[in-house]
Amino acid sequence: MDEYNNKNVDDMIEAGEEAANDTQPDESENKFAYHDNHYEENQRNTQDYTEQNSQNETSPMDLKDWVLTLVVLMIPCVGIVMYFVWAFGDKGNINRRNFCRAQLIIFGVLLVIYLVFFLLFGSVLTRTVIYY
Repeated sequence: MDEYNNKNVDDMIEAGEEAANDTQPDESENKFAYHDNHYEENQRNTQDYTEQNSQNETSPMDLKDWVLTLVVLMIPCVGIVMYFVWAFGDKGNINRRNFCRAQLIIFGVLLVIYLVFFLLFGSVLTRTVIYY
């Protein structure tokens, strides 16, 4: 009896495998079939993305990183140079880079405002000093 049951089970397994093989379409019919050129292109894009992310660190900066950044930026002359290094450098944390770019934009806008006020009201101050 056990021999008969084992034989039936084996026949059923073989029949199931044949049925599974018959239901799978050929690779030419399958639009999701594996193609070497797509795989290589995908690998190349993944490699480029990985290289880009290794250069640009996207993790959030810790409190100590921000404190260190602000302390370095407060040093005269060094701070100005570091603003440009961090703002336009290829490597480094993207959060620090965006912060430095934003600060440079704000400094530029303030410089323009100061120049306009100086040109408009500076002449008034010099005329006032001359009369006294």
